[in-house]
Amino acid sequence: MAQVDTSPMADLPEDAAAPVSVAPTTVDDPEFGPQPIDPETGERLFRLPVDAQHRALKLQPWRFDKPHMRAFFFAWAHFFVAFFGWFAVSPLMSTIKNSPELGLQTKKARGNSNVIAVSGTVLMRLFIGPFSDRYGPRVASGALMTVFSLPVYLIGTAFNYASFCTARFFIGFLGATFVVTQYWTSIMFAPLIVGTANATSAGWGNLGGGVTNALMPQFFNLMKAFGLNDDRAWRVVMVIPGTMSLGIGILLYFFSQDCPDGNYKDLHLSGAKQKTNPLIAMKRAALNLRSWILFLLYATCFGVELIMNANLSSYFQDEFGVDQGQAGLIASLFGLMNLFARSLGGLSSDALSKRFGMTGRLAVFFSVQFLEGIMLLIFSRMTVLGAAIPMLVLFSTCVQMAEGATFGVVPFVDPPATGAVSGIVGAGGNVGAMTLGLLFANLDGPQAMFVLSFVVIGVSFTVFLLMFGPLKIVDTETAASMATAGKTIDDELVERVESVSSSAE
Repeated sequence: MAQVDTSPMADLPEDAAAPVSVAPTTVDDPEFGPQPIDPETGERLFRLPVDAQHRALKLQPWRFDKPHMRAFFFAWAHFFVAFFGWFAVSPLMSTIKNSPELGLQTKKARGNSNVIAVSGTVLMRLFIGPFSDRYGPRVASGALMTVFSLPVYLIGTAFNYASFCTARFFIGFLGATFVVTQYWTSIMFAPLIVGTANATSAGWGNLGGGVTNALMPQFFNLMKAFGLNDDRAWRVVMVIPGTMSLGIGILLYFFSQDCPDGNYKDLHLSGAKQKTNPLIAMKRAALNLRSWILFLLYATCFGVELIMNANLSSYFQDEFGVDQGQAGLIASLFGLMNLFARSLGGLSSDALSKRFGMTGRLAVFFSVQFLEGIMLLIFSRMTVLGAAIPMLVLFSTCVQMAEGATFGVVPFVDPPATGAVSGIVGAGGNVGAMTLGLLFANLDGPQAMFVLSFVVIGVSFTVFLLMFGPLKIVDTETAASMATAGKTIDDELVERVESVSSSAE
């Protein structure tokens, strides 16, 4: 009697009974866990180790690979160029003021011009954060750098005080690139190293403020060597930062991408990423009191840097009697500290967070912000150039470290609305420069710095509001879990966006 096969596989077609081979999509890394691979080739999808959201777990600035290090390069490089163009006028002001039609002969007129130069950035920073959340950092940065290269070119055609200040106002929009820089690195790098990534990209970008102080007087001298007079030389030399801005804007748009998984436009079309509503993201950030405390703190570190970039060259000429070229080189030391100091603030924030959580980050923040005020106080009393220069370096180091420590905290305030929070905090720097910069329009240099130092010291104590009580920011591990809960936005934002879309239909 023949046996009958009663197994469950008996009724299936012959080809269906064979086990299906599924190609693996990850490979285990003993240090960093599962890493995504191409199922067909078995090669890793990313050169750097990544977390579950494909954000890099390492920062290797010497690389230029897509997507993480390419984005890192363009994040700091376009911000560097923006800073270079933004403050290109400042080291030449002692020459520009001699153009009688511009009405810059008085100290008050020049001081107000410096305030106007940083005021244009405030509204743009508030706008560009939610815009980046919606359209991605590549589009945001490309638009800023190309459109606002125009006033950099056009300031050389200024014919009176109003036209000169109008050009400076719109050049200030380039400063909004800072918000995009911080947003870009926040979505490209994991919470484990986001403080270092944010601080390094912003620090190297801020370096442009120091380099422009050093180079613009030399470019001016080069134009004079070609036979141009002073008035024409400063006007022609503005073509250099204008062309730099236009060039980097075009390059980053075509040769980088928004996030680890691609460009926002493509991800929206494929359904892989939900669109955020910029107004809802901005409302969330604006109703969070932590955003405004950081706004105030950033006003007294980055705001101070903007004030120094605008005034240091003239300060050294007036107080120590050095010429325009020497003053520019000395003033450039302040910005050049960005090469390492802002990164040091981020590194310190990340390092202490590994042991003490958010308390460690905030302890670093308070320490360097408080020391910034002390160093400024001492610098304001310096009357000997040989003593003033090393004190300037120490003061600058504390300023940049405080900035780095600020954005070691920002990504944990409200991870789903990081762009909007970054916009508010970043705008604080410009509001600080506008309001506190008026000190230099109404007081002499040393007295203005003396008063400013006590403002910085007083504001530094607001850090404790974020460390204790109802406004305490959650510890690093909790915030990191929140940040990895979704690709970019949480359920509240998705549901509201969907309801808005439905009603629109």
